[in-house]
Amino acid sequence: MSVKRILATIVGLLQSAVGALALVLAGVLYFNFLDTQTMLSVSPELLPLSLLFLSVFGFFSVISGLFLFHEH
Repeated sequence: MSVKRILATIVGLLQSAVGALALVLAGVLYFNFLDTQTMLSVSPELLPLSLLFLSVFGFFSVISGLFLFHEH
């Protein structure tokens, strides 16, 4: 395996993991698990916008990371 392929695999996996964590954070904020909205000081007015940003970032990161991982 070449160095480029190994690096692309590592970066792809890391990028997918970051995207998955963003999606998990969006879910935790939405369901207010363990009172995270108060702990992170997210105002109820900005909650939908925060969820939108986290979800879009998460989906694009996961998709991009999977493309890097499966690149030949």
